[in-house]
Amino acid sequence: HERGASRMSGKEVPEEYEFKVVTRWGDERWVSATAGVIEYEGAPAVIATLSDITDRKHAADEKVRLYEERIREEERHARERENLVMDLHDGIGGITTNIRILAELAQQSPDFEGFRNKLSIISQLAKEGITEIRSFMRIIETSGLSWHMLAVEIRSQGNALLEPHGIGSVFETNIDGDTAGDPGSLLCLNLFKIHKEALTNAIKHARATMVTVNLSVNNHGLRFVIGDNGIGCSKDESRGRGLPNIRKRAASLGGTVNISSDSGTRLALEIPLPLRADSGVLKT
Repeated sequence: HERGASRMSGKEVPEEYEFKVVTRWGDERWVSATAGVIEYEGAPAVIATLSDITDRKHAADEKVRLYEERIREEERHARERENLVMDLHDGIGGITTNIRILAELAQQSPDFEGFRNKLSIISQLAKEGITEIRSFMRIIETSGLSWHMLAVEIRSQGNALLEPHGIGSVFETNIDGDTAGDPGSLLCLNLFKIHKEALTNAIKHARATMVTVNLSVNNHGLRFVIGDNGIGCSKDESRGRGLPNIRKRAASLGGTVNISSDSGTRLALEIPLPLRADSGVLKT
């Protein structure tokens, strides 16, 4: 009405513009208006043409939404890459530093036995470093890993760690077929690390003969339970780096972890899905 009055009084107003209308059935529609002044029966009048552009508007809104979603996805991948590189740097960096220190001490060792002991530790650290790099490369090479493929990788990792020590294992999965999306590189890496830390504890400290692992995934979250039939965690072990590192990894994914040692050790990790966009950078 205001535009029409302004046009009739000779003011400059846009000839084309868009606005929303509500039909008598209550539907909201977008229209494009083209208007001008004409003479009608000897008097000035406004003539306007309205075109329904609702579908075009919705298509434009969908295009913007998809673009913003793509930007968010690229930002998520960038954060994942940054976190993965930080994790590799912290893990390999610590191992390399220890190797350097031990090598310098070995050079200064006054007896042959001390020299051999330090070389043995250096060899173990080098093997651990190679394992870290291989684990990292596996994650990079398996981008787009499905939940079922992730379960296969975790089972394979468990067998490789436990079988040489004569420890039996049972691996169970309950993966909802409707679970949306894939695990993502960051989640995969942290699950591998948590799994390895728990199994290393069972091998080195728990005196376990059997380990049971259960992975459950649905649209609401992930539950990862690792239990053994060993002697449980001592106070010294709980004050070490292993369990705090597991808690940090869980927190970095927006999840929680509960560790009990009443009859053997039981680790229960719960992570909501999808992952929070603000999951922090992990430091160990």
